[in-house]
Amino acid sequence: MVASSGQGGEIMLFVDFDTIEGVLIDKPFNRELKIIMSSQTDAHIKNFTLILSTLAPDGGCTDFHSHDEGGELMIFMSGQGKAWLEGKEYELKPGVALYAPPGKSHKTLNTGKYPLVIACVFIPAISTEYITANISAAKKAADSAK
Repeated sequence: MVASSGQGGEIMLFVDFDTIEGVLIDKPFNRELKIIMSSQTDAHIKNFTLILSTLAPDGGCTDFHSHDEGGELMIFMSGQGKAWLEGKEYELKPGVALYAPPGKSHKTLNTGKYPLVIACVFIPAISTEYITANISAAKKAADSAK
């Protein structure tokens, strides 16, 4: 992450996603999570958390889950798939966004031959500890499904 000052003295951050180490979650989920920006990665970030979620081709997914502490804005950057939010199904493709309000159950699934890449913005910010706990829970679920 590179920090610089803008013309008005404000801090501007630049992140190359390829420089961030991800966490792999095995089948049945088959996805990678990268914490791109959060208050734990840079003290200048206060009000949001940005995570890059990459679902593997042909079935990479999340489980049904919700976030009680804040909403999740999902911006679909590449690939194709489906999402479910509170029982309604949505077709996913580059250039669409879906907002899951706090406490609302949602799931994403890659139905295509290429990775489904999702920029996930949490407002207000969620803690890295919360993310880590959810990654651990997903890994346990993946292990028990083997």
